[in-house]
Amino acid sequence: MAHTLTETQSRKRRPMSAEQRAKLSVAQRAYVTQDPRWPEHRRKLAAAQEAKRMTLFDNEVATIVALRLKGRTFSYIAEEIGVCRDVIGRELRDRGIDTSPVKADRRAHRGQGFWRCFDD
Repeated sequence: MAHTLTETQSRKRRPMSAEQRAKLSVAQRAYVTQDPRWPEHRRKLAAAQEAKRMTLFDNEVATIVALRLKGRTFSYIAEEIGVCRDVIGRELRDRGIDTSPVKADRRAHRGQGFWRCFDD
């Protein structure tokens, strides 16, 4: 029979005691200050953080701005270019581009077809 966990039996780590936390803190400080491997480890951590952070290219920003002028939503744009909508909003804010909701022009426009000859 498979072992299932209920909500109360979640797989959470037990809380650390104060002495465990202090011991870990001392060990981490010693690693950072004395271990010669720390600079390389730090560089790898920074590279992983940079790779995890999603950014937009300039051509993607231009596409987003053009779609926003047409009244498209961030959800629609995210599906079109395949980037998370949170990343789109964050990148536009970082570049100083307005991210407030765009009100699309929803008024009906008269057509241009031959049936216009029936208008009085």
